[in-house]
Amino acid sequence: MGRYIAKKMADGNAETEAEAVEELAAAPGTTVLVLGFGPGVGVALLAARGIDVVGVDPSAVMVEEARRRAPTARLLRATADRLDLADASVDGAIAVNSIQLWKPFEASVAEVARVLRPGARLVTYTHDWAIKMSTRREADDWVAHAAAVCAERGLVDARSWRAQAEDGRSVAFCATRAAC
Repeated sequence: MGRYIAKKMADGNAETEAEAVEELAAAPGTTVLVLGFGPGVGVALLAARGIDVVGVDPSAVMVEEARRRAPTARLLRATADRLDLADASVDGAIAVNSIQLWKPFEASVAEVARVLRPGARLVTYTHDWAIKMSTRREADDWVAHAAAVCAERGLVDARSWRAQAEDGRSVAFCATRAAC
């Protein structure tokens, strides 16, 4: 069943993953953290660009699926609130259809902020329906909440827009790690 879900996720999220990777615009040789990488579509796109990828996902099946797509990536079975990474060790982070699942949300945002270098960006893309189902909030309300939590934890200059992928039925959200 897990492999079936991974295939459906890979097919359904490919366009959104590509848009998130483009938005982050990480340079070859940089390190990018992928949070909740699922079957590894975004991980593979980043690795193909010569980016050092570190990914975390709580699912053993998703770790296995992602390893098939990107064998050079460092993939860990973990959650956003417990990252086994050094302070200020990553140049950017991406979360596609996973930020709404971060629990506890505040601790997860703080942990992501901790590992981002000053000036590094967190880029997220999330289906409207996934936000509503997971958080019981409408997308605009969730964005305002996420921006406030991010600002309290050192991720500033939050902005959001409608994603181009999936006919705009997803919200893109970006925040930048404040300078120390």
